[in-house]
Parts: sequence; structure tokens; C-alpha cells
Amino acid sequence: MTETRTLYKSDMRPEFEPFTIQPPEVKGFGYSGDLAYEIRSHHLDGQAAIDLLDDMLAIREVEEMIVRLRSGGYEPLSGFAYRGPTHVSIGQEGTAVGASSVLGISDRISSSHRGHGDAVAKGFSAIRQKTDEQLKERSPWSKATDREGLLADALEEHVYRIIAELFGKDEGYCAGRGGGMHIGDFSTGHLGANAIVGGSVPIATGAALAKRYMRSEDVVVCFAGDGAYANGVVLESLNWAAQYQWRNFLAGDKAYGLPIVYVIQNNHYGMTHRTDDEVMGIKALAVRGAGFAEDGMHAEVVNGMDVLAVRDAVNRATELCRNGEGPVIIEASTYRYYGHSLSDPRNEYRTKEEEEAWKAVDPIENLGRQLIENEIVDEDGLAEIKAKAAERNAKAAVRASKATDPAPEDVLKYMYAGTVSETVPAEFSNPTLYDDAPEPKITDKGMLQKDALREAMIEEMERDERVIFYGEDVADYGGAFKASKGLMERFGRDRVFNTPISEAAIIGTGVGAAMAGLRPVVELMYMDFALMASDQIANQAGKWHFMSGGQTTVPMVIRCSVGAGKGYGGQHSQSLESLFTHLPGLVVAYPSSAEDAKGMLKSAIRSDDPVLFCESQGLYAARGPVPEGEYTVPLGKSAVVREGGDATIVAWGPAVPDALKAAEQLAAEGIEADVIDLRTLVPLDMEPVLASVAKTGRCVVAAQAILSGSYVNEVVARVVNEAFDDLDAPVARIGAANGISPQAEGLEAAFLPGADDIANAVKGLI
Repeated sequence: MTETRTLYKSDMRPEFEPFTIQPPEVKGFGYSGDLAYEIRSHHLDGQAAIDLLDDMLAIREVEEMIVRLRSGGYEPLSGFAYRGPTHVSIGQEGTAVGASSVLGISDRISSSHRGHGDAVAKGFSAIRQKTDEQLKERSPWSKATDREGLLADALEEHVYRIIAELFGKDEGYCAGRGGGMHIGDFSTGHLGANAIVGGSVPIATGAALAKRYMRSEDVVVCFAGDGAYANGVVLESLNWAAQYQWRNFLAGDKAYGLPIVYVIQNNHYGMTHRTDDEVMGIKALAVRGAGFAEDGMHAEVVNGMDVLAVRDAVNRATELCRNGEGPVIIEASTYRYYGHSLSDPRNEYRTKEEEEAWKAVDPIENLGRQLIENEIVDEDGLAEIKAKAAERNAKAAVRASKATDPAPEDVLKYMYAGTVSETVPAEFSNPTLYDDAPEPKITDKGMLQKDALREAMIEEMERDERVIFYGEDVADYGGAFKASKGLMERFGRDRVFNTPISEAAIIGTGVGAAMAGLRPVVELMYMDFALMASDQIANQAGKWHFMSGGQTTVPMVIRCSVGAGKGYGGQHSQSLESLFTHLPGLVVAYPSSAEDAKGMLKSAIRSDDPVLFCESQGLYAARGPVPEGEYTVPLGKSAVVREGGDATIVAWGPAVPDALKAAEQLAAEGIEADVIDLRTLVPLDMEPVLASVAKTGRCVVAAQAILSGSYVNEVVARVVNEAFDDLDAPVARIGAANGISPQAEGLEAAFLPGADDIANAVKGLI
């Protein structure tokens, strides 16, 4: 024990004196500089200005290539069949490049489904900062001997790997698993583009949480469109980022605002609907910041068609973040020259005159003109820069068209990492500890399951400082079921903290924190509430290892209480584990005993895959033996918990104790049954089940979930398909009634299956 931390307890008093809130001002289009000013102020030199132009040209070349490929008009690849999404960001280059140009290699970005441009911009910015040796590593085929040549080849390689991904090639950044809407080069700090509108915002927020926790000077820039800022999870993320507890007395000596810059790429359209004057009630989306933070999150509006204006704003924003004064909102007013996609008939909802007015302030033409005016290049020099960009893209595109297609037999490659973190990096192996850890009460019947779970958390958090824990009311209060009581006192508020009632943000930030190097354990108070976070669980946590082509892992644990039996009614009693078994990329664990609960939670925390960890409400107070000392229980391994020769009972979660009671009843009648606890539903270990069925010839599968769509049916199907010749009777299914869990005690008892139901099912097979 090194220090004791005093618990925060509220002493709020009634105060109803009249007052007026004045929202902070949001300034817009305040940048009055130009290239001459930037050079004169030593913010840029001539070469850096040329680099900005080159970066924007690289984006436009990639995206114009996509447009022309759709019409068969891209000459270097005449006749090439391009497939995939066509959400181009042509016209928005100034925002992507201006923001990325001030970021370091280890700073991170996330982006939307229009993320090709962001990927090019962040990659080019990072590559220009690399050493000669690092440039050689980026393009090992290069024969260049000077920095200029090495840099040119590394930039071409970046374009090549982006185009290869667009073409679905194995050499693409994501090995053809992500495509344009999910593209990301994690080595240059790009956390990936996201096809779910607003889906990347909580991920970026979680990455910023990780940066704050590790006291890194790195900053996260989150690119998202105007449409995203009407999305629930985005608003949850803004509230999350602005929480008082990051910067007030609750943070103590660790007061530090989240280092994130939310860049709203406001192109004024969602798909066809208008942000202005139609689906929003505000003109400037940056004002959203005032609704979540009294300082308005340092919000401002900038000219997104001016790469220098964006660069200036993001540079100031990142400095605020590096000084602990984040988050920041920057709204960049920009425009996409094409529709939402190339199939979008944009002439139906906007005029040609509107498009021409925006093209008149084109970011590329504007900067090119200033380069000439400042005598950095002449007309011929400008033409040469454009020609080189076009040539680079053509070379990369031709290479990409000939690149290797992913092997069909590898269709499921990268679905799971399948690895564990057994070695803790030295810098995270000696965490600061405060109060003594709470001691569980142990009786002759063993330890409460909730105490076993708490012991697992304590041991893993003492072992690895990368493990953090957060959720609704888990800090001072200890969670709804007191399963985390004492953790905050032991590890401090930096590692154990409360969250807003924002399930989507809880999961999404966990994904981002995991991708940024932490191993978060997050808690959903009830599994019912997981439906509020279903997108972040299904489309983010479970998919990023695959969609990134193995570039990133998502080592996080989602803890949630499950099940009925306490009279909580239809919205707090559902057994929804079956829903999540249908989502590839997730591990789904459901222990039934205190020993397994502790050992499996420890394994889940060490896993490099996202684990949905189901905890039965009805078993929190159940006691059982728990081994002393260090141990783990592997995920994906079923266990035979009772042996017999007449029938096989397969169960998980609270159905396992019922199955054991049923086996005892049957034994009194001379019927001996194997009881098998699946423990982990995904991945499913069928070997003990099949071995038992081969011996008994009879099988009952039981769970507390309703039978309609239940995972029970999956297990039954596997038994029938793989052990049909061993069966002497049909496989029986046991589950809750196909309805909604009632509150009344008698009705709930009728709703749930029990030991008698399992025993009767077995006898029906004999």
C-alpha cells in the first residue's frame, strides 16, 4: 500500500437562485492569412507548401481514378473492372491535408466512409517525417540512394497499397478485407475509415482516452461528416470527452482533458438531404460543443476549402490538446463535388450553379495560384508537380491491378487474433496501488461468484497496468451488484471510473482504447442494455481485426449481467447471449461456477480478441470453491462437470446448476447422466459433447434463453450433424418460454426452465 485515497461523497445542497447561462461564442472564418503570411511568419517554407499541394493532388488523383474507372475512362487501366464503393471526397482535400500536415507520426486519426483522402493525407504526412532508414523499410524494393528518391518511392508505395486495398488485393493495407470504406494504415496512425456514419467517433474518443491515460503527448484527430453530428453515439462521445472528471478535483494530480480534435467535415449534405435549413436546427455544427462543455470545447468554424486555414486551426487545436486543454471541435466548411456515391443523381437535389461556385474556391487551384504568386514555382513548375502526381498514381494503379488476389481458402483469415498477452511490457508491469484490496468472505461452501470475479479483476489489474475498468456506477458504488466494490480505492480513479449512461460510447471508447494500446474491461449493467450498443459491438469491436487485415487487435472485455429470476421484468431479465453468438469476431463466454468465473475472466482480459463476458445475475450470490494462487481457465474449452452413462445434458450459465440438480434427481431413479458445461459459446468446443453422446446415445441441451433463435438450436444441430449415427433418440431442447420475461413471481417461475424440466426431458428419451 503506497497511499490512501479519500472517497468522493456528494454534499449537494438545494440552491435555486435565479441565474442565466450565456453560451460561449463560436467564432467562424477568422483566418485572414495566406501563403505569403505563412512563409513570412515562418510557419511554412516553400517546400512545405509544395508538399501540401502534392498531398492534395495525391488524394484527387486516387479519387478521380475511381470515378474514371467506373466509366472506363482511366487510360492507364483501360478495361479494368473496378468493384466496390465509390464515396469520393473530391473537393474536401484541403481539410484532410491541412489537418494531417501538423500531426506527428504517432498522432492518430479516424475517418468516415469517405476516408481514402484521410488515409492518403495522414500517410503522406507521416512518411515525410520518417528517417531514411524508415523510408527504406516502407519501400524495400527501392533502389534510390538519396533522401529525395527514397521519399518519392515511399510515397508511391503508400499510394500503391491504398489502391491495392481499393482493388481488393492481398497487398492492400487491409489485405483486401476492408476496401475503401474501411481502409486504414495503422502504421502511420490511421485507425481506419468507418462505413457506419459516426461509428468512428467513439473509437477516436477511446483512443484519446488511452493517450490521456498513458500521458502521451500524442493527439487524436477525428474526421467525421456533418451527418454524423446528428447521430446518437457521436453526441454520446462529445459528452464523454467533455466530462468534468477528466479535469476537476476527481482527477487529482492527473487532471488532463482528452487530447482529441473533432474535425467536422461539413460538406453540407448527408446523402441527399441538406444539413443547412433542413435536417439540422443550427447553422454552425461547432456550436454542439457548447451543449457539452461550459467552455464550448474551444469550438470554431474554418474555411475547409483553404488548406492553410485548416492547418492553422488544427495546429492551434493540437497545442491545446497537448497541454491538457482538450477536447476541441473544428468545423470545416467544405464541399464534395460528386454525390454521396457515383450512383447518386446529384442534379436532383442541387444546382450546377452551386457546384460551380464551390469549384471556384477549389483548394488545389487556390494553393497552386499562391505558389505562383509567391514565386515558389512558375507555371511550368506547377504543371510538373501535377504531372508527377498523375504519373505516381498511374504507376501505383498499374502495379495494384497486377497484385495478388487474396486466396479463397483464406476467406476467414484475421477473423480472430487467437493470441493472448502473456508478457506485460515492463512499463506497465508495476502499477501504482493505493488501498488494500478487499478480502472475499470464504465459508465452507466457498466464495461468492461475484467475489471471484472481483478477485480476477484485482489480480489482472495488479499484473498489468494496461487494464482499466469503467462502466455505469462501478467506481464509488461498486456496481449494481457490488461486484467491483473496492476496485477504485485499490487502483485509483484513473483506472476505475464511472461513465455516463451511454452504452454505445462505453463500448466504442473501449474499442478505441484497445486499438490504442490498453486492455479495457467495460461493464454494461444489464445485457438488455447491450442492444443500445449493438452497432459498436457488432460493427466495431468484432470486426476491426478482420477489416484491418490483422493490423490491429481489439483486446477488450465486455462484462454484462444476464438473465431472469429476480423479478426485474422484460427489460432487465433477458438472456441475449444467442444474439451475440451470431456476430463473427466476438468471443462469447458464459461461466457457471465461481472457479470458472474467475479463471475465465482472467483469460478474457489476456485475450487479444474482444470477449463478451456473460455473468448470470442469479449466480452472483452462489458460492463455490476457488483455487488459491494464480490460475486461468482457457476460453473455448467445454468441461464435463458430472459423469454418467445413460444420457448427456449440455448447458451453460445458470442452466448448469439446474442440470446438476436434474442429474441428482435422475440418479435417484437409477439414471446416470453426463453434464457438460460449454462455458464458452464462441468458439464452441464440441469434442466433450460428441464423446459423451457417442457413449450415451441421448442428449438434452438446456439454457435459460427463450428457445426461438436460441443457441440451443445451434448445439442441437451440431449434435445431429456430427453424431447422428450415435443417437438412439431425438435431441431434446430446453429453454424459457417463447415470450417476454414477466415481473410477477409466479409468472416468472412458469416462464423459466428448471431442474424438473431437464430431468423430465431426459426421462422422455430413455
